[in-house]
Amino acid sequence: MNKWVRIAATGLLASMITLTTAYAGVHTAAAAELLELKIKKGSTAATINGEKETIVKPYEAAGVTMVQLGLFSRAFRADVQLHENNIVQVTSGKHVISMKIGSKSATVNGKKVTLDAAPVMKSNTLMVPLRSLVQGIGGKMKVVSGQIIITLPASAAQKGDSSSASEHADKKLVGSSQYQWTINYPEDLVYMEGSSSGTVNFMDKKSTYLLQISVQPDTVSSSVYGHSDPEDLLDYLVGYNQELGETVLDQQVVNSPAGDYARVISRSEEGYLSENRLYSGNGNLYYVMYVDSEAYSYKDFDGAADLLDSFRMSFDSGNKTTEDIASTESGEEPVASDNMLSNEEYGISASLPSNWSLSSDTVEAGTADGGYTGIYAYSAPAGATVQDWAKQIQTWFGDNFTPDHYRYVSTTERQIGDQTALVNQVQYTYDGDIWYTEYQILFQRDGYRYYMEYGGMADSPTLTSDLESILATVSLDFEALQENFGKLPVDYYSEDRSKTVTRTSQNYGYSLQVPRYWGGNSNNYESTSVSFQHSGGSFNIAIDYASSLEKAVAKWKASLSKTGSATNANGQLSEGTATTFAGVPAYTFTVSYPDASTPYQASYTIFNKGKRTYILSSELNTANNTPFHQAEISKVMNSFQWLSK
Repeated sequence: MNKWVRIAATGLLASMITLTTAYAGVHTAAAAELLELKIKKGSTAATINGEKETIVKPYEAAGVTMVQLGLFSRAFRADVQLHENNIVQVTSGKHVISMKIGSKSATVNGKKVTLDAAPVMKSNTLMVPLRSLVQGIGGKMKVVSGQIIITLPASAAQKGDSSSASEHADKKLVGSSQYQWTINYPEDLVYMEGSSSGTVNFMDKKSTYLLQISVQPDTVSSSVYGHSDPEDLLDYLVGYNQELGETVLDQQVVNSPAGDYARVISRSEEGYLSENRLYSGNGNLYYVMYVDSEAYSYKDFDGAADLLDSFRMSFDSGNKTTEDIASTESGEEPVASDNMLSNEEYGISASLPSNWSLSSDTVEAGTADGGYTGIYAYSAPAGATVQDWAKQIQTWFGDNFTPDHYRYVSTTERQIGDQTALVNQVQYTYDGDIWYTEYQILFQRDGYRYYMEYGGMADSPTLTSDLESILATVSLDFEALQENFGKLPVDYYSEDRSKTVTRTSQNYGYSLQVPRYWGGNSNNYESTSVSFQHSGGSFNIAIDYASSLEKAVAKWKASLSKTGSATNANGQLSEGTATTFAGVPAYTFTVSYPDASTPYQASYTIFNKGKRTYILSSELNTANNTPFHQAEISKVMNSFQWLSK
């Protein structure tokens, strides 16, 4: 099942919650002379006003200690207010800090200041620079044996006036013209501005509840332009919540003027309750999630009915009382979001549409229909220009794809953020039917390179729009590379493919030379199975035992058919040819798999030495069966030698 991009309740709510009901009776801080917080970087254990608690791990970035914003409410009873355009206001006694997520610029008591680091959403929690905020609220900080101790006089801490006028009083509805939905816009609801209207988040000014609306292509129905059966939607939604480890408290299909939908109320492992609704329409799935920090039973969501029932899968562009999130422009730099390619050390940041899923290393992402993207940092070869790089990539594709499986489209220059990039556009196919379009987006400066790759099925309706959405948020920091790194590896396309390395097996008495850029499954060349991978396929060495060459060939051919490799994929097995290899009798044959999902051909050379049978095989995708790869495999085969005794 595809993971929805959702903000976990424990992340955003726990980081920003300011409920007096949750903390009014916490500890004995009110009677103490000093409010005190003790934490350690990298530890979830903290002492808040004398009591042990679990927190989100503080971490250090570029020498700045970052902590969850919620600590200032928990430890110092600060009042946290959300405002439009991702403005967060922290009030502690007479001190007021106003800051914007993703920006170092802030004000303290009305005076402009620069924070040590920008507040950022990390793992769905708002993290802020510790020292800057401690100074802002008038606290003191010291480090004792690795433990950070922050204190604030209790008399200086009091809740500020949290009442404020609505900042969108003229708007009664909010929605997206791009994704065709609207919902009521209560005066206390705050839009957590993001870079994509595919997934949007709202919170009330007191952070009591969170509302999230997420849109992705409808993969539940048999047709992306149809409407999923409500019962299927319910099964999908229940399964999704259970996969998240949540307990489903109530589930039903609801018939409504807005369209039939599935409704599930669930409790997270951390104890937060949420109402989740799933609609199907306009070729999309609309996921509406409402998390209420004050709900203790599934019956406690009646108060949210007016808001949630107002959701519609339509957008009236003529209604002047509707705020269109898809066209909102703040004029500010893109802010951090919960679904983004990100690596602070490498200076990489880019927000993703809601239907994209991050890989574990956070610099690669993909979609269910084959879309892919990633951003990587490298050193530039001495003397090489970005134009040289673009041509080198074009050459690489020409070497790796046959002419009927590859099309070069264009190379253009464009401005992306504050960087100038060169963009290659190519198309390729592995089976001759499904074509992919790929953009290689190249940045180079001061001896370093950023390589951004983006691609997907050529006929995807969102291929271009998703690309532009991501590019609009790309932020790359060459200064971070220079500060944090010396010499980095060169990119894959810039590797010297002429370099070879000799691999030797003492146990089995042979050596051979392979291109250094070939990847190996194992560095153990003393085993009976060695495999190398390259951009067109693989090269393999297997050691077996047979009494004669004829029996070895018969055994290997039978093993191919027995395992189903040839049979199930309609493999076409050649009769083969007797030959000589490495000075001994040998036999070669091929197996073609034209009906495989990625058509390919395998070549086998089998020979005996003593009681051992050696099988050298290579597999080449039909799309990659080029003179370049054929020549490389031929060189490797010709380099095979017996070790002298």
